[in-house]
Amino acid sequence: MAISVRYPGRICLLGEHCDWAGGASLTVPLPLGIGLVAERGTDKVGIRTILDGQLVEGHWPLAQLHAWADNPPERWPEGPLRFVPAAAACLIRQGIELVPTELLGQADLPTGRGFSSSAAFCLAVLDTLAQASGTQLPTEVLAELAYTVEHDLVGVACGRLDQYACAAGTPLFFRWAAQRPDTRTVVPRATLPLVVGAFPTPRDTPAILSALQGAHAAALDEADPAGASAGVREAISVWASAAEAGALAVETGNLVALGAAMNTCQEVYRRALESALPALRAPGLARMCTALTEAGALGAKFSGAGGDGSIVGLFADLEGASAGRACLETAGLTAWLLPVEPS
Repeated sequence: MAISVRYPGRICLLGEHCDWAGGASLTVPLPLGIGLVAERGTDKVGIRTILDGQLVEGHWPLAQLHAWADNPPERWPEGPLRFVPAAAACLIRQGIELVPTELLGQADLPTGRGFSSSAAFCLAVLDTLAQASGTQLPTEVLAELAYTVEHDLVGVACGRLDQYACAAGTPLFFRWAAQRPDTRTVVPRATLPLVVGAFPTPRDTPAILSALQGAHAAALDEADPAGASAGVREAISVWASAAEAGALAVETGNLVALGAAMNTCQEVYRRALESALPALRAPGLARMCTALTEAGALGAKFSGAGGDGSIVGLFADLEGASAGRACLETAGLTAWLLPVEPS
């Protein structure tokens, strides 16, 4: 019998980068996601799927995957499919005896726009391969394994926000500790009329993370107390506080307060980071935030790593959010209406 799973992307409403720097975050799931179907194969783990409108496929013999589980390569195969053998090797290291499996997929979640496509993909691969081999993994275990695949094996400089948010598929508030986060489900009291937009070209996530994490490390070492490090330290603090306030606003139905928290985060991004860190400069994002505000948005900000990747706007009602989507589409972005309903 075929095994089918689907994991959504996520929008970080508030608290970006706090998963590795400390603080708090607030996320909501996207209707866009990555789906995979697992069917019995011959002697390999293989995949054929559509990513960003392109057919991609790859195959890895089980013997090769066992070798990589014992001795991971210095560099995994290039491209988005590198997560497949890394996930398979990770499961083997957990003692799961993989069976030959063919993965067939379809994704409507764009990559490189701050929607956590890599986390959703890793979760889908891990879950389908594990289930095909007779193992049902708990949600938190899947999230931790997806983090291991991305961070430890493939070398993505990420925290744990994306994996936990995509695995849960529900609005979440995170408080970040040294290791696993303290999470709780957030139940909106009123509909959140959100609009989400993706810029035509992916932003350079590794460059953004490198710049932010380098400046953050310098701040901790007091090596750059007045330069970019001060801006990163301020931004992280503001974003964490905004996530706390935003979670309360969502749970009480205070859309004006939620919008104000979003605007505060975008303002500190503009003021404290863009001038100091070239990788975070985002002229398109600034234009679109202004355009959404002029169209009536209560709040508008970057989402994900930052840069000209994705934008999220909050409106007072669905009619306003529809107008915001039209505004983004007119400017050449791909946009989606995202009403987050009370549970």
